[in-house]
Amino acid sequence: MLLFSNLLSHLKIQFSFRKLIIINIVLISLNLNYCKAKEPLSLAGSETMHEMILLLTNEFQKQNGNYLTDVRGGGSKLGIDALMGGIVDIAMVSRVLNPQEKETLNQNNNLEEIVIAYDGAAIIVHPDNPINNIDLETLSGIFTGKIKNWKELGGEDIPIQTVIRNNYSGTGLFFKEHVLQKKDLGESFFDPNANYTSSAIVVDDNIELANKVAGIRGSISYIGMGSAANSGSKIKIIMYSKRKEDEPTAPTIANLINRKYRLARGLYLVYKNENKKAVDEFVTFATGEVGQKIILKSGYLRSTLEEVEVKANR
Repeated sequence: MLLFSNLLSHLKIQFSFRKLIIINIVLISLNLNYCKAKEPLSLAGSETMHEMILLLTNEFQKQNGNYLTDVRGGGSKLGIDALMGGIVDIAMVSRVLNPQEKETLNQNNNLEEIVIAYDGAAIIVHPDNPINNIDLETLSGIFTGKIKNWKELGGEDIPIQTVIRNNYSGTGLFFKEHVLQKKDLGESFFDPNANYTSSAIVVDDNIELANKVAGIRGSISYIGMGSAANSGSKIKIIMYSKRKEDEPTAPTIANLINRKYRLARGLYLVYKNENKKAVDEFVTFATGEVGQKIILKSGYLRSTLEEVEVKANR
């Protein structure tokens, strides 16, 4: 009787152990099936676009439960390099691709560059800086190190500290080419050899950039207008003009629409057209009415005209 009891206990333990294994296998299987059902979509690149794309992908996932998105910043060049290496599905880019990048990405004639928004590169200073406007040539002098003190511009007697983004930044490259090298003033002014002063503080992202400007009284930098607005009162946005005699304007959506603000550029989704459903559906969402409204709320100009409902008179 004791032997039978011991055998029964042993069988119960074995049965419980097997039952536990089966339950675990079922749970693992369900988890794997769940993961398989979520098609991944990865994006990386522009810090200017980072927050905006996070808002877009969050809403996209709510409306499309079978996708799992991953969004990383790091700068436009990082996104382009990741796309070249097949690491991400979409690069977020805040500048025009250069010819070499286009050639590398378009080897199979399937490169797509979609403008989803427009941005104005905002010029920002410390909130206590009394300077309210600035022109392109003056900015070039500041960022190349030729103008070193704010008193040279009618401001306080304090040294100017430039704060710039690293070499991965699309905004940094855009600003260098169009302002520092004076491309926007025309071919006779353009200096492709001009470079940032060696005394510039180099930062990796927009949060660090805004914090540096907020913490250094003599600082000046550039940042996307949506990011500038999100930084609040800790930084000051100053008005910009291409030439001294031009009327200074602020980086606002209204001034982008009427083309008064001249430091404007497109914000792109760059990808290879490989008929991946997740990519196609996200691009459609981002350029559709819901996506474009999110972009507008993010502080950027939408790339498409607003849909207008026309009702017939009865």
